[in-house]
Amino acid sequence: MKMPVRVFLVLLCAAIIAMMPFAISSPNMLNDIKMELMNDGEDEIDFGRLIFNSAMAEDELEEETLDEGEFASHPEWALPLDFTPGCEPKAEQYTENGYEDESIRVKTEHQEMDDGTKIHIAYVHIADPSQLRTGVVNPEKLGSSKTASVSALAKKYNAVIAINGDNYVDKPEKTTFEYRMTNKIRSKTNRTKDILVIDDQGDFHLFPKSQGIKEFPNELKKMDRKLVNAFTFGPALVIDGELMEIDENYGYNPHGREPRAAIGQMGPLSYVLVVVEAKDRSGSSGFSQTKLGEFMHELGCKQAFNLDGGNSAEMVFGDQVIKGMAGGDERGLSDIIYFASAEQ
Repeated sequence: MKMPVRVFLVLLCAAIIAMMPFAISSPNMLNDIKMELMNDGEDEIDFGRLIFNSAMAEDELEEETLDEGEFASHPEWALPLDFTPGCEPKAEQYTENGYEDESIRVKTEHQEMDDGTKIHIAYVHIADPSQLRTGVVNPEKLGSSKTASVSALAKKYNAVIAINGDNYVDKPEKTTFEYRMTNKIRSKTNRTKDILVIDDQGDFHLFPKSQGIKEFPNELKKMDRKLVNAFTFGPALVIDGELMEIDENYGYNPHGREPRAAIGQMGPLSYVLVVVEAKDRSGSSGFSQTKLGEFMHELGCKQAFNLDGGNSAEMVFGDQVIKGMAGGDERGLSDIIYFASAEQ
Protein backbone atom coordinates (compact mmCIF):
# COMPACT_ATOMS: atom_id res chain seq x y z
CA MET A 1 0.00 0.00 0.00
CA LYS A 2 1.38 3.35 -0.99
CA MET A 3 2.29 5.83 1.74
CA PRO A 4 -0.20 8.61 0.71
CA VAL A 5 -3.07 6.10 0.80
CA ARG A 6 -1.89 4.79 4.17
CA VAL A 7 -1.79 8.35 5.59
CA PHE A 8 -5.24 9.07 4.20
CA LEU A 9 -6.74 5.98 5.87
CA VAL A 10 -5.11 6.79 9.21
CA LEU A 11 -6.50 10.30 9.11
CA LEU A 12 -9.92 8.99 8.09
CA CYS A 13 -10.00 6.51 10.99
CA ALA A 14 -8.91 9.22 13.40
CA ALA A 15 -11.65 11.49 12.14
CA ILE A 16 -14.31 8.79 12.52
CA ILE A 17 -13.18 7.99 16.08
CA ALA A 18 -13.14 11.68 17.02
CA MET A 19 -16.62 12.32 15.79
CA MET A 20 -18.35 9.30 17.39
CA PRO A 21 -19.51 11.22 20.50
CA PHE A 22 -21.19 13.76 18.27
CA ALA A 23 -22.85 11.05 16.21
CA ILE A 24 -24.74 9.91 19.32
CA SER A 25 -26.37 13.33 19.67
CA SER A 26 -26.83 13.70 15.91
CA PRO A 27 -28.58 10.64 14.43
CA ASN A 28 -28.17 12.02 10.93
CA MET A 29 -24.39 12.21 11.25
CA LEU A 30 -23.67 8.65 10.08
CA ASN A 31 -25.83 9.20 7.04
CA ASP A 32 -23.78 12.29 6.24
CA ILE A 33 -20.57 10.25 6.47
CA LYS A 34 -22.00 7.51 4.30
CA MET A 35 -22.99 10.00 1.64
CA GLU A 36 -19.53 11.58 1.71
CA LEU A 37 -17.80 8.18 1.34
CA MET A 38 -20.08 7.31 -1.57
CA ASN A 39 -18.88 10.45 -3.32
CA ASP A 40 -17.34 9.71 -6.72
CA GLY A 41 -14.20 11.54 -5.77
CA GLU A 42 -15.04 14.62 -7.74
CA ASP A 43 -15.45 16.62 -4.49
CA GLU A 44 -13.23 16.66 -1.46
CA ILE A 45 -14.52 15.34 1.86
CA ASP A 46 -15.21 18.18 4.28
CA PHE A 47 -14.00 16.68 7.57
CA GLY A 48 -14.94 19.83 9.45
CA ARG A 49 -18.55 19.47 8.40
CA LEU A 50 -18.58 15.77 9.24
CA ILE A 51 -17.17 16.24 12.73
CA PHE A 52 -19.30 19.22 13.77
CA ASN A 53 -23.03 19.30 13.05
CA SER A 54 -24.55 22.42 11.58
CA ALA A 55 -25.98 23.66 14.87
CA MET A 56 -22.51 23.49 16.51
CA ALA A 57 -20.81 25.05 13.53
CA GLU A 58 -23.04 28.13 13.66
CA ASP A 59 -21.73 30.78 16.04
CA GLU A 60 -25.15 32.48 16.14
CA LEU A 61 -28.62 31.21 15.48
CA GLU A 62 -30.44 32.84 12.62
CA GLU A 63 -32.99 35.44 13.74
CA GLU A 64 -36.60 34.32 13.50
CA THR A 65 -38.15 35.75 10.38
CA LEU A 66 -41.78 36.80 10.02
CA ASP A 67 -43.98 36.14 7.04
CA GLU A 68 -44.89 39.18 5.04
CA GLY A 69 -47.63 41.15 6.77
CA GLU A 70 -47.11 39.65 10.21
CA PHE A 71 -46.27 41.61 13.34
CA ALA A 72 -43.65 40.78 15.93
CA SER A 73 -45.10 39.61 19.23
CA HIS A 74 -44.81 42.09 22.09
CA PRO A 75 -46.83 40.90 25.12
CA GLU A 76 -46.15 44.17 26.90
CA TRP A 77 -48.15 45.91 24.20
CA ALA A 78 -51.45 44.38 25.37
CA LEU A 79 -53.80 47.22 26.25
CA PRO A 80 -56.07 46.96 29.31
CA LEU A 81 -59.57 45.68 28.63
CA ASP A 82 -61.25 48.79 29.96
CA PHE A 83 -61.98 52.27 28.67
CA THR A 84 -58.35 53.40 28.81
CA PRO A 85 -57.54 55.21 25.54
CA GLY A 86 -55.11 53.60 23.15
CA CYS A 87 -51.60 54.92 22.60
CA GLU A 88 -51.70 58.23 20.80
CA PRO A 89 -51.20 57.72 17.06
CA LYS A 90 -48.28 59.54 15.46
CA ALA A 91 -49.36 62.16 12.95
CA GLU A 92 -46.34 61.51 10.73
CA GLN A 93 -47.37 57.86 10.33
CA TYR A 94 -50.55 58.81 8.47
CA THR A 95 -50.59 58.91 4.70
CA GLU A 96 -53.47 59.76 2.41
CA ASN A 97 -54.57 56.12 2.31
CA GLY A 98 -52.92 54.42 5.27
CA TYR A 99 -51.30 54.32 8.67
CA GLU A 100 -48.58 52.00 9.89
CA ASP A 101 -46.43 51.46 12.95
CA GLU A 102 -45.04 48.33 14.59
CA SER A 103 -48.41 47.39 16.09
CA ILE A 104 -51.05 48.34 13.50
CA ARG A 105 -51.46 48.64 9.75
CA VAL A 106 -54.37 50.40 8.05
CA LYS A 107 -54.98 50.66 4.32
CA THR A 108 -57.94 52.59 2.90
CA GLU A 109 -59.62 52.40 -0.49
CA HIS A 110 -62.43 54.43 -2.05
CA GLN A 111 -64.74 53.36 -4.85
CA GLU A 112 -67.52 55.20 -6.66
CA MET A 113 -70.38 53.64 -8.57
CA ASP A 114 -72.14 55.08 -11.60
CA ASP A 115 -75.16 56.09 -9.52
CA GLY A 116 -73.02 58.23 -7.22
CA THR A 117 -72.75 55.72 -4.37
CA LYS A 118 -69.32 55.92 -2.73
CA ILE A 119 -67.80 53.00 -0.82
CA HIS A 120 -65.10 53.67 1.74
CA ILE A 121 -63.07 50.62 2.82
CA ALA A 122 -60.44 50.30 5.53
CA TYR A 123 -58.40 47.11 5.97
CA VAL A 124 -56.93 46.84 9.47
CA HIS A 125 -54.31 44.42 10.79
CA ILE A 126 -53.26 44.56 14.45
CA ALA A 127 -50.56 42.93 16.56
CA ASP A 128 -52.67 42.29 19.68
CA PRO A 129 -56.43 41.64 20.04
CA SER A 130 -56.73 44.33 22.72
CA GLN A 131 -56.18 46.94 19.99
CA LEU A 132 -59.75 46.29 18.78
CA ARG A 133 -61.69 48.43 21.25
CA THR A 134 -64.89 50.32 21.92
CA GLY A 135 -65.35 53.81 23.30
CA VAL A 136 -68.44 55.27 24.96
CA VAL A 137 -69.46 58.79 25.86
CA ASN A 138 -69.67 58.23 29.60
CA PRO A 139 -67.69 55.17 30.81
CA GLU A 140 -68.60 55.92 34.45
CA LYS A 141 -72.30 55.70 33.64
CA LEU A 142 -72.78 53.36 30.71
CA GLY A 143 -76.54 53.79 30.69
CA SER A 144 -76.25 57.53 30.22
CA SER A 145 -78.23 59.02 27.36
CA LYS A 146 -75.43 61.46 26.51
CA THR A 147 -74.10 61.35 22.96
CA ALA A 148 -71.12 62.68 21.03
CA SER A 149 -69.90 62.67 17.46
CA VAL A 150 -67.76 59.84 16.13
CA SER A 151 -64.91 62.29 15.51
CA ALA A 152 -65.06 63.54 19.12
CA LEU A 153 -65.03 60.01 20.48
CA ALA A 154 -62.21 59.01 18.13
CA LYS A 155 -60.10 61.87 19.47
CA LYS A 156 -61.01 61.08 23.08
CA TYR A 157 -59.85 57.47 22.75
CA ASN A 158 -56.78 58.07 20.52
CA ALA A 159 -58.27 56.01 17.72
CA VAL A 160 -56.12 55.33 14.68
CA ILE A 161 -59.40 54.61 12.89
CA ALA A 162 -62.97 54.46 14.17
CA ILE A 163 -66.45 53.59 12.97
CA ASN A 164 -69.86 54.13 14.56
CA GLY A 165 -71.21 51.42 16.88
CA ASP A 166 -74.86 50.47 17.32
CA ASN A 167 -75.95 53.61 19.28
CA TYR A 168 -77.27 51.49 22.14
CA VAL A 169 -78.73 54.49 24.03
CA ASP A 170 -81.29 55.00 21.27
CA LYS A 171 -84.58 53.74 22.74
CA PRO A 172 -83.07 52.33 25.96
CA GLU A 173 -86.16 50.21 26.54
CA LYS A 174 -85.07 48.02 23.61
CA THR A 175 -84.41 44.37 24.37
CA THR A 176 -80.72 44.14 23.51
CA PHE A 177 -77.53 42.36 24.49
CA GLU A 178 -74.81 44.98 24.97
CA TYR A 179 -71.29 44.73 26.40
CA ARG A 180 -68.50 47.29 26.14
CA MET A 181 -64.91 46.46 27.16
CA THR A 182 -66.10 43.53 29.36
CA ASN A 183 -68.75 45.73 31.06
CA LYS A 184 -72.34 44.52 30.84
CA ILE A 185 -74.84 47.19 29.85
CA ARG A 186 -77.77 44.89 29.07
CA SER A 187 -77.98 41.12 28.77
CA LYS A 188 -81.49 40.69 27.40
CA THR A 189 -82.19 38.89 24.15
CA ASN A 190 -84.27 39.81 21.15
CA ARG A 191 -85.58 37.07 18.92
CA THR A 192 -85.87 39.46 16.00
CA LYS A 193 -82.29 40.80 16.04
CA ASP A 194 -78.80 39.39 15.40
CA ILE A 195 -75.95 39.80 17.87
CA LEU A 196 -72.22 40.25 17.31
CA VAL A 197 -69.85 39.19 20.11
CA ILE A 198 -66.12 39.96 20.08
CA ASP A 199 -63.97 37.95 22.48
CA ASP A 200 -60.58 38.66 24.06
CA GLN A 201 -58.78 37.03 21.13
CA GLY A 202 -60.40 39.51 18.76
CA ASP A 203 -62.61 36.84 17.17
CA PHE A 204 -66.16 37.51 15.97
CA HIS A 205 -69.13 35.32 16.93
CA LEU A 206 -72.53 35.91 15.32
CA PHE A 207 -75.92 34.87 16.67
CA PRO A 208 -78.84 35.18 14.22
CA LYS A 209 -82.09 36.10 15.99
CA SER A 210 -80.12 35.87 19.28
CA GLN A 211 -80.14 32.07 19.18
CA GLY A 212 -77.55 30.58 21.54
CA ILE A 213 -76.45 33.88 23.07
CA LYS A 214 -77.61 33.04 26.63
CA GLU A 215 -75.31 30.02 26.82
CA PHE A 216 -72.37 31.61 25.05
CA PRO A 217 -70.73 33.50 27.97
CA ASN A 218 -70.34 30.20 29.85
CA GLU A 219 -68.99 28.53 26.72
CA LEU A 220 -66.37 31.25 26.47
CA LYS A 221 -65.35 30.67 30.09
CA LYS A 222 -64.85 26.97 29.38
CA MET A 223 -62.52 27.96 26.52
CA ASP A 224 -60.68 30.32 28.91
CA ARG A 225 -61.84 33.31 26.90
CA LYS A 226 -63.66 36.51 27.80
CA LEU A 227 -66.59 38.35 26.29
CA VAL A 228 -65.28 41.85 25.60
CA ASN A 229 -67.84 43.55 23.36
CA ALA A 230 -71.35 42.70 22.16
CA PHE A 231 -73.72 44.56 19.83
CA THR A 232 -77.38 44.12 18.97
CA PHE A 233 -78.07 45.49 15.51
CA GLY A 234 -77.39 43.55 12.34
CA PRO A 235 -78.33 41.72 10.39
CA ALA A 236 -75.43 39.30 10.23
CA LEU A 237 -74.16 39.53 6.67
CA VAL A 238 -71.58 36.73 6.51
CA ILE A 239 -71.14 33.82 8.94
CA ASP A 240 -68.18 31.43 8.69
CA GLY A 241 -67.55 32.60 5.14
CA GLU A 242 -71.15 31.98 4.03
CA LEU A 243 -73.26 34.82 2.65
CA MET A 244 -76.47 35.19 4.67
CA GLU A 245 -79.93 35.64 3.18
CA ILE A 246 -81.49 38.81 4.51
CA ASP A 247 -84.88 38.56 6.21
CA GLU A 248 -87.18 41.00 4.42
CA ASN A 249 -88.80 41.83 7.77
CA TYR A 250 -85.55 42.38 9.63
CA GLY A 251 -85.83 46.14 10.01
CA TYR A 252 -83.64 49.13 9.17
CA ASN A 253 -85.15 49.29 5.67
CA PRO A 254 -83.48 46.09 4.43
CA HIS A 255 -84.34 46.53 0.76
CA GLY A 256 -83.96 50.30 0.56
CA ARG A 257 -80.87 52.04 -0.74
CA GLU A 258 -79.38 53.69 2.30
CA PRO A 259 -76.09 54.86 3.77
CA ARG A 260 -74.65 51.78 5.51
CA ALA A 261 -71.83 50.84 7.89
CA ALA A 262 -70.40 47.37 8.47
CA ILE A 263 -67.51 45.60 10.16
CA GLY A 264 -66.00 42.27 9.16
CA GLN A 265 -63.31 39.86 10.26
CA MET A 266 -61.05 38.61 7.47
CA GLY A 267 -58.87 36.33 9.61
CA PRO A 268 -56.93 36.33 12.89
CA LEU A 269 -56.41 39.98 13.93
CA SER A 270 -57.41 41.09 10.42
CA TYR A 271 -60.53 43.20 9.85
CA VAL A 272 -62.32 45.47 7.42
CA LEU A 273 -64.52 48.52 8.00
CA VAL A 274 -66.94 49.74 5.33
CA VAL A 275 -69.04 52.88 5.06
CA VAL A 276 -71.39 53.23 2.09
CA GLU A 277 -72.05 56.88 1.31
CA ALA A 278 -75.28 57.88 -0.42
CA LYS A 279 -75.38 61.14 -2.33
CA ASP A 280 -78.81 61.99 -0.85
CA ARG A 281 -81.86 60.42 0.80
CA SER A 282 -83.81 60.02 -2.43
CA GLY A 283 -83.19 56.27 -2.50
CA SER A 284 -81.28 56.48 -5.78
CA SER A 285 -77.94 55.69 -4.19
CA GLY A 286 -76.59 53.69 -1.28
CA PHE A 287 -76.83 49.94 -0.60
CA SER A 288 -79.57 47.59 0.46
CA GLN A 289 -78.66 45.15 3.21
CA THR A 290 -78.44 42.38 0.62
CA LYS A 291 -76.02 44.40 -1.51
CA LEU A 292 -73.94 45.23 1.56
CA GLY A 293 -73.74 41.54 2.46
CA GLU A 294 -72.66 40.64 -1.05
CA PHE A 295 -70.01 43.32 -0.94
CA MET A 296 -68.59 42.14 2.40
CA HIS A 297 -68.58 38.57 1.15
CA GLU A 298 -66.73 39.59 -2.01
CA LEU A 299 -64.11 41.32 0.14
CA GLY A 300 -63.35 37.96 1.73
CA CYS A 301 -64.95 38.37 5.16
CA LYS A 302 -65.29 35.26 7.31
CA GLN A 303 -67.75 37.13 9.55
CA ALA A 304 -69.53 40.41 8.80
CA PHE A 305 -72.13 42.48 10.62
CA ASN A 306 -74.28 45.45 9.69
CA LEU A 307 -73.95 48.42 12.07
CA ASP A 308 -76.17 51.48 12.51
CA GLY A 309 -76.60 53.17 9.13
CA GLY A 310 -78.31 56.24 7.75
CA ASN A 311 -77.15 59.42 9.47
CA SER A 312 -75.20 57.31 11.98
CA ALA A 313 -72.90 55.69 9.39
CA GLU A 314 -69.48 57.30 9.81
CA MET A 315 -65.78 56.50 9.72
CA VAL A 316 -62.99 58.68 11.11
CA PHE A 317 -59.41 58.15 9.95
CA GLY A 318 -56.96 60.74 11.22
CA ASP A 319 -58.36 64.08 10.12
CA GLN A 320 -60.67 62.45 7.53
CA VAL A 321 -64.34 62.31 8.52
CA ILE A 322 -66.30 60.06 6.16
CA LYS A 323 -70.07 60.32 6.55
CA GLY A 324 -72.66 57.97 5.11
CA MET A 325 -74.90 60.89 4.30
CA ALA A 326 -73.10 63.19 1.89
CA GLY A 327 -73.01 66.75 3.17
CA GLY A 328 -74.82 65.91 6.38
CA ASP A 329 -73.79 66.89 9.89
CA GLU A 330 -72.29 64.41 12.33
CA ARG A 331 -74.93 62.72 14.44
CA GLY A 332 -74.52 62.35 18.20
CA LEU A 333 -74.01 58.67 19.09
CA SER A 334 -73.36 56.65 22.23
CA ASP A 335 -70.36 54.60 21.10
CA ILE A 336 -67.68 53.79 18.58
CA ILE A 337 -65.68 50.76 17.53
CA TYR A 338 -62.05 51.68 17.03
CA PHE A 339 -58.55 50.37 16.50
CA ALA A 340 -55.68 51.73 18.59
CA SER A 341 -51.92 51.73 18.30
CA ALA A 342 -50.05 49.81 21.02
CA GLU A 343 -46.70 51.39 20.20
CA GLN A 344 -45.56 53.72 22.98
